Amino acid sequence: MKRNILKLFLCGLGACGLLCAAANTALAQDPLRYEVMQHHSADQPAQLRIIANESLQDVEVAITNCAPQVVRQQFGSMKKGEVKTISWNQNPGKYNCGVSISGKLNMGGAVSVRNTHEFVCGASTPLSLNVDLNEIKELVPTTNHVVLHASRPFNRASITVTAEDGTVIDTVDKAVGSMKDYTLSWKASAKKPVLLEIKVTDETTGSWASNTIMSFLIPHTDVVFDTNKYNIRPDQEQYLHEPLEIILDKVRKFDRVAVNLYITGHTDTVGPDNKNVKLSLNRARSIASWFTQHGLSIPTYYRGAGERGLAVDTPDNTPEERNRRAVYILSNIAPVDGLGSWTKL
Repeated sequence: MKRNILKLFLCGLGACGLLCAAANTALAQDPLRYEVMQHHSADQPAQLRIIANESLQDVEVAITNCAPQVVRQQFGSMKKGEVKTISWNQNPGKYNCGVSISGKLNMGGAVSVRNTHEFVCGASTPLSLNVDLNEIKELVPTTNHVVLHASRPFNRASITVTAEDGTVIDTVDKAVGSMKDYTLSWKASAKKPVLLEIKVTDETTGSWASNTIMSFLIPHTDVVFDTNKYNIRPDQEQYLHEPLEIILDKVRKFDRVAVNLYITGHTDTVGPDNKNVKLSLNRARSIASWFTQHGLSIPTYYRGAGERGLAVDTPDNTPEERNRRAVYILSNIAPVDGLGSWTKL
């Protein structure tokens, strides 16, 4: 069985800078917080992440004494919940770097942060985090855990789970001892989770790694195609308008995550397999093209699975309507399930 492993390689977590320079923990009422890479390996850049707790304008960042020149970054605006990352290169050694962040609140008022942080380059082994996506092929209301695999032990794990309506199902932040493999659970809910934001930290070295997983199966009525045809009939377009509105709504609601649309075409078992693969590919491409022609601007991918991945198991040459379908998935990760490779529209 093919296994789809998501790996995001990050290292080092220092103090979280607040509006009060003396504080080292974030408060819910603070307009922003930030995280710095206290330790990083010589072949990795140093990083600072800004997290907006409120919508901000004219955000500017300056980092001094960390590189040959001042590291500057300007952001016209940041939406609530948005994360921005600033990276720069350092030679091996220890640096006391100045961090200055300024901005404006949408409702008026200024944001100003000035702190000093120690950055150590080449002194730690990076921490990496794997999430086996076969554990969560589809996020459903009964999904309430994720299995984490790290390259070395971590002692704190956290996750924020968001439902399809944009509300937070649960937030978990807990000490876990010293673990490389850990099952992180959250409270059960009748709502379907769509977004998992995961982070593990080795607090003894300040190293951290994080993964963001978004996956949403778009509900829809399948388009009916004429036999051996793949053009969309005018009377079938009504079955594409509704899922398009759902897709556009989710893209707006979760705009802090860069997602793509993935469309898989399927057929029943009537006819030769190679012909069915080509037919399902062309039908998936027709649907993808229709969406982009009617206002969808995110990257869209398609593939044809033919007779593979039947919704209903049948013998060969069985005309089963439920197998003549297409699957639409909105995700930041390309599904890898043995049903074929993806082609970008």
